[in-house]
Amino acid sequence: MTRLRLFLTLCLLATLSALAQNQTVNGLKQGPWKVTYEGSSMLRYEGTFDKGIPVGTFTHYHPNGTKRAIMVFRGKTQSCYTQEFALNGTLLAEGRYGAPGVKDSTWRIYDLNGKLLNTETYQGGSLNGPYATYYPNGKTVESGAMQDGEKTGLWTRFGENGEKTRSVEYVLGQLQGTWTEFDENGRIALRGTYENNMKEGRWLSFENGKPVHGIWYHKGVVTKEMDY
Repeated sequence: MTRLRLFLTLCLLATLSALAQNQTVNGLKQGPWKVTYEGSSMLRYEGTFDKGIPVGTFTHYHPNGTKRAIMVFRGKTQSCYTQEFALNGTLLAEGRYGAPGVKDSTWRIYDLNGKLLNTETYQGGSLNGPYATYYPNGKTVESGAMQDGEKTGLWTRFGENGEKTRSVEYVLGQLQGTWTEFDENGRIALRGTYENNMKEGRWLSFENGKPVHGIWYHKGVVTKEMDY
């Protein structure tokens, strides 16, 4: 009899627990929810709603059952810190959403081995601010700033050992300003100017820090060439 009562009690608790989930009030999701993939018993996500707004921690899953994302919401603002994972559980990205689907602030992007690939800065869902890419050894490949999703200002490129190899100026994705390349000793190897994405004026090649050859351009077309 005792075992029967225990069994019935457990069944009742399970039923009450199930009834307490996936509730709606006035058409809005309310309280804890667990949602499975269509036609499957595999969990797709679980979390808590307050009058239709996600609050607290939400966990999303891949169809194979591994975590796809963890989203920690800030109050009822719908702003959340998010971590996104590959099928094998490796962290692929982490950053903040200021609103549903709208990236904000700094995001870090990783490869399938967990190595940092990019750091990106968003404002209102668009790339705005510092941006950098990285070698597998953690050294910076290239760094600069983005404006409305386009390169802008000074961008610097580096070798795998951290040495500077190139600096370039952009205006909204177009080459505009000085282009400089450096040799293995950090000395200038090539310098010239871009205007509206085309070479313009004198471009100088250097050896051991001294100019050895010059080429003049107008709207990308060579107009003159000479040795020094």
